[in-house]
Amino acid sequence: MQGAKGAASMTRAIDGGAVFTALDVEASEYLPNRGVWLRGLLGKVRGNTFGLYHGRIEPGCAIAREVHPETAETVYVLKGEAVALVGEGEVPLGPGQGVHVKMGVPHGLRNVGAGDLEFLVLGHPDF
Repeated sequence: MQGAKGAASMTRAIDGGAVFTALDVEASEYLPNRGVWLRGLLGKVRGNTFGLYHGRIEPGCAIAREVHPETAETVYVLKGEAVALVGEGEVPLGPGQGVHVKMGVPHGLRNVGAGDLEFLVLGHPDF
């Protein structure tokens, strides 16, 4: 998820961790993919070994196929209708569904619904 700037500002420290609010983190457009917005919640920039991102894809937009040679990626759909591109295949996804992509496998995500697609991305290790 290179290109997703910023890390979650910690709104409240707790014993052994912190509490944050995703919407407090500024979203960055995930270029060159127009209409794709990501918020970096956890990741290398904060010293985490994994990355957690909140994403939004506008109707008719997509994350083009990409490859992360050293990162596995899991996408979990919160709202909307998606098609996950995994290898040469396509997998339809709706709210409450997810897909896991192994390291080095080409993948992408397309919004096929009439409204925004909202999702979470977990990268291990962070991108």
